Amino acid sequence: MLICIISDGKKGHLSQTRGLALALSRHVSELKPGTSCEVREVDVTHLDLIKKLRYNGKDLKLPRPDLILCAGHGTHLAALSLAHSMRCLCIVCMKPSLPTSWFDLCIIPRHDYEREKDAPANVLLTQGALNSITPAPNVEKRDTLVLIGGPSKDFDWDEDHLITQLSTLARYNVGQITLTTSRRTPRNLVGMLHTSCPSIRVVPVDSTGPDWVAEHLASAKNVWVTQDSVSMVYEALSSGTPVGILEMPIHPGRVGKAPGRVSRGLAQLVDEGRVTTFTQWLTKRELIACEPLHEADRAANYILERFPTLLS
Repeated sequence: MLICIISDGKKGHLSQTRGLALALSRHVSELKPGTSCEVREVDVTHLDLIKKLRYNGKDLKLPRPDLILCAGHGTHLAALSLAHSMRCLCIVCMKPSLPTSWFDLCIIPRHDYEREKDAPANVLLTQGALNSITPAPNVEKRDTLVLIGGPSKDFDWDEDHLITQLSTLARYNVGQITLTTSRRTPRNLVGMLHTSCPSIRVVPVDSTGPDWVAEHLASAKNVWVTQDSVSMVYEALSSGTPVGILEMPIHPGRVGKAPGRVSRGLAQLVDEGRVTTFTQWLTKRELIACEPLHEADRAANYILERFPTLLS
């Protein structure tokens, strides 16, 4: 099977399509031993609107793909155009900006719909965005990992409140706490952490490589994620590690309004007992352990059952 990923070069979008492609590869090899998947990535960031509308893949010098995957609004037109030209399936991860009916299948986080029953027939709802993280049961679990985000549309940024929570964690934690930032994290936070939480090992995002988070999730005994970092929350849940939520204030622009999709998704996870908020942790000082998410594998199974010709 040949899978073609149409990419806009954004890490978060590639995490979803690569995660799904890897899951499909695993399942194809299990269902048809001796059969493998070849995955090719095509970056379309250099194409303007007209070229995306007319994209036929002649520059790729590839045989006809069996399946095209895309994520990110900038990939939709090129992916659909290529699928039409190559006469193959086109699946989008994330809620598209174009009508869902234009795609063979849309894989969309359930929090993107206020009511799950509103999702069209060709939509597969998942718990959060797909990713490539899988549990690592044979790796020794040592440290507590902290993943910090930053200001967002849904949540404001309160460094004092965050540092208070981290200081409390450091006081009661057994073992090393390793913390990393993200591209959204205000730069002055690192210096503040060195002063206020000297026992926490801080690794700024600029000092990490592409596999840093995945490697540290594999060896973490607990993971704490700031409330704004929804993709990191689902990556942590996919690793099977107990997950805590560092609380951040609601963005002033959202006060008095209905919860946004990020807030809605986190509320669902709290209600289902999949994550522990910092306030909840203060009561028992332990995180809830639950079964890891396997959403990429579930999506791969669904695709192969819905489109059996992919295995023919």
